[in-house]
Amino acid sequence: MTRMIRLPIICLSFLALAACAKAPVPAEEASLRALDAAYVAAWLNEDSAAQEEAVLALFDRGAVIMPGGGLPPEDGIGNLKKFWFPNGASPTFVTHFEHDIANVDIAGDLGVVSGRYTLGFTYENQSIAQTGNYMLVARSGAEGWRIVRMIWNDQSLTDV
Repeated sequence: MTRMIRLPIICLSFLALAACAKAPVPAEEASLRALDAAYVAAWLNEDSAAQEEAVLALFDRGAVIMPGGGLPPEDGIGNLKKFWFPNGASPTFVTHFEHDIANVDIAGDLGVVSGRYTLGFTYENQSIAQTGNYMLVARSGAEGWRIVRMIWNDQSLTDV
C-alpha cells in the first residue's frame, strides 16, 4: 500500500519541479531583445548617413518619441528624422551606448522593453555622457517588430 502512495507522490514531485524550471525564451521575446540591440547598434554606426538609415528603419512610420528633458513629443518618421538628424546640423558621434534591459513584456502583437541606458556621444567637439531609463513599445507585423513608441528620461547632461 505504501508503494502505491509513494509512486503518485514521486510523480507529482517531478511534475512540480518541472513546472519550476525556467521556460526557454520565446521567439517573440528574443526578437524584441534583438530589436533593442539593433537600436543600440544603429546609433554606434560611425557613418552618419548609415546611422540615420539604420536608426529610422527600426521605427514604424507613425512612431512617437517622448524625449527626456521635458521636450515635447515628436510623431511620424519625418519628425523623428528632423529631431535626431536635422539638415545642416553637425553629426553626432555616439562613442558608447548600452541598454540594460530590466523587463520584456508581450501581449499579442505588442511588446514592451524597458530598462536603463548609458550613452556617450560627441557633438560639435563636446563630449557628453548621459544615464537614464527608457521604454520602447513595438508592434509585430509583416516586417517584424517596429518601434511605435519610445520614451526616455535622463539625468542632467555632464561634460566628460
